[in-house]
Amino acid sequence: MSLFREFIAMEKEKYFMKKNILFIVFLLLITSINLQAQLVGHWSFDDSTNLQKAEVGKDLVLHGKQKAVSGTKKGDGAVRIGVGSYYKLDHGLSATKGKEKVNEFSLIFDVKIPKASKWYALFQTDLTNKENATCFINPKGNIGSSKTNYAPTALKANEWYRIGISAHKRERYNRDGFDYYLDGFRVYKGLSWHVRYLDEKGLLLFADNSGDDNEFDVADVKLYANALTDEDMKKLGGYHDKPVYKIAAPDSAIYPYLQSTTDSSIYISWHASNSHESLVKYGKNNKLEMSQLGSVHVFVDSTTYHTVKLENLQPNTVYYYQAISDTMRSKIFRFKTAPKLGDKKGHIRFAIFGDTRTFPARTMDVMTAIREKVTELYGNPNIEDNLNLVLCNGDIVHYGPTLSQYKREWFMPMSVISANVPIMVTIGDHEHEADEYYEYMKYEDFAGPLGERHYAYKYGRVLFVADHSITNYMTHMKNYRETKLKWLNSVMQKAEVDSTIDWVIVFTHRPGHSEFWINGNESYVQNDLIPLLSKYSKVDILTYGHTHAYERGQVIDGNLRLLESGGGGAEIGKWQGDSTEYDYPEIQKAHNYWCYTIVDIDVANKKYESKSYGLGNDDITMDNELFDSFFRDKANETPPQKPLAKTEGDVKSPLELDASEYLGNYGILSSQFQVTAVKGNYKDKLIVDSKRDFENIYFDSGEPDFIPIDKNAGIDLTKLTLEKNKLETGKAYWWRVRYRDKNLQWSEWSDEVSITIKSK
Repeated sequence: MSLFREFIAMEKEKYFMKKNILFIVFLLLITSINLQAQLVGHWSFDDSTNLQKAEVGKDLVLHGKQKAVSGTKKGDGAVRIGVGSYYKLDHGLSATKGKEKVNEFSLIFDVKIPKASKWYALFQTDLTNKENATCFINPKGNIGSSKTNYAPTALKANEWYRIGISAHKRERYNRDGFDYYLDGFRVYKGLSWHVRYLDEKGLLLFADNSGDDNEFDVADVKLYANALTDEDMKKLGGYHDKPVYKIAAPDSAIYPYLQSTTDSSIYISWHASNSHESLVKYGKNNKLEMSQLGSVHVFVDSTTYHTVKLENLQPNTVYYYQAISDTMRSKIFRFKTAPKLGDKKGHIRFAIFGDTRTFPARTMDVMTAIREKVTELYGNPNIEDNLNLVLCNGDIVHYGPTLSQYKREWFMPMSVISANVPIMVTIGDHEHEADEYYEYMKYEDFAGPLGERHYAYKYGRVLFVADHSITNYMTHMKNYRETKLKWLNSVMQKAEVDSTIDWVIVFTHRPGHSEFWINGNESYVQNDLIPLLSKYSKVDILTYGHTHAYERGQVIDGNLRLLESGGGGAEIGKWQGDSTEYDYPEIQKAHNYWCYTIVDIDVANKKYESKSYGLGNDDITMDNELFDSFFRDKANETPPQKPLAKTEGDVKSPLELDASEYLGNYGILSSQFQVTAVKGNYKDKLIVDSKRDFENIYFDSGEPDFIPIDKNAGIDLTKLTLEKNKLETGKAYWWRVRYRDKNLQWSEWSDEVSITIKSK
């Protein structure tokens, strides 16, 4: 290169460096201006003669007493305000568009507490001060409230901290949120349902209704009309240069986690804290000739979660892969893609369990049992060849906003299976709608109109639908239930006419009816979800958790199985024999075991077999034992023969109704007897409506054997004895009967016949 050209190149470099520096300065200036432009209130408490004076906004109005004290450094002032004293703040903000309150704002407090053993109130949104404060520092030094819960990081006594609170709409999950910061570092994403946001008329600083507003020092308060971001908070800084939260321990190995598989793609995720590199090498053999980069999400405590989406894969094909983050490498694992949509060959097998939270050792026992049973049943040691998918009914951790629980309670126990078989989850109560949960789960490809909390996706000839049953968490979202049901109904309508779909499996968290725990029943599931699903012929199983037990039944009309599978590892309860339990007619079996279920769909023959295996409980030892099974055969839905109602004419009391014998292709499941006072009217004038199953497992024998009790043992479903005084003497009645087989097909009703109770 000539000297002239070298000179020109150097000058160009200087020119662009100057432009870049000026541009960066400009951006910083704009950011600073934007930050300041939305500052609507600032109170520094520097003027000891007028502590309520505003630097920005309106002066504070004092209720009670205040005292000027030294601030954070020489020349800086602060205020000390104690029990029963507070400030009224007129912020001048208008309610957020479409809301009744101001739910887009940020508050900054510079505070010092004298002791870490008392309550300190930061602000109060109830202007009458008749409720608890909206945000506290609790006796352990944690910021928060019972509504949002508390940040895990604790303030120390006699140290200055800058507390930040950012209230905002989280667009990804379509809900509001409270984020807490200490000295510029985010320490917690607070929960948001039922949070009291700001009234348009103002708020109260340091007020509480019941004396939990103990004396502490405040050197500065700022109010912003916008929700400050992590970067905004970092610019505001604080009094500690390093993060005040606990940093996660480094990962010692990579344990891949597969999810959201299709016939052409799959998500591979893992933890690896020593690198932000997310790389997967893969191929159809262990040479791993292809590679794909992905993304990384760094949580607040530096927990690092990597995700790579592999695309353009071939259907029903085994791939080898290795997850890589810098020097960390997983073992080489295998996975199998889904069959081509609508493929009519082979088997689709999936395992079901739920409520794995809290006790990872027990959950790992369940996962190990699944792996061993799949090998035992199908002979191939490669689980991905025999098991296509795993469904979990939620409650994967004890408390969703506690990030550290996910590795311990979910990802480590799942690692027994998760590197080979994709796992799909529907959110439970214990996840508390936490952002952490949604960052971990990759369901955006299938999400419904309200986000990833519900989704639907096809796998071969099966449509899996995850439903969000915890509607009481969504009271802040207008028309939440209606929007979700409209979407769900649309999904079912499309599936009903889709010739590539034979089976629809729905999984949610809460049950409609649980015999073990009626307080866990969800009215939305019982009164909205189950009736909706029951209308559609392709919907075969609704499975749920919440109750830590196994329960199985079926809706009285329709082909819908009801499957409680909440024995994934959380504590198992005992039968109590009190009002918390109830024997529901649609539930056929109830067992309190750690357990799981494997459903095997024979695609070509349009039949599935379901088998459930137990590991016992604290009182019963079970060695991965089969304790329940059921099936559906859609290729042969011939119902039982129409029965004959035999008892007629004049009869004596007590009355036994007698019907003809059961005749059908499959064994008898149920019979239903109905008696009416008006010929042909089995709705308004129905007197007796008795549906019984051939078995009814409810309760157990107690110590020492805890043997399940079948309340219908020895029952003859072709006969029904009526209670005394059920029918009046000398009056005519009509009755009919029908039978149901174990393939869930009802016979026609018998012809009705007349009976009259004779006097003695």
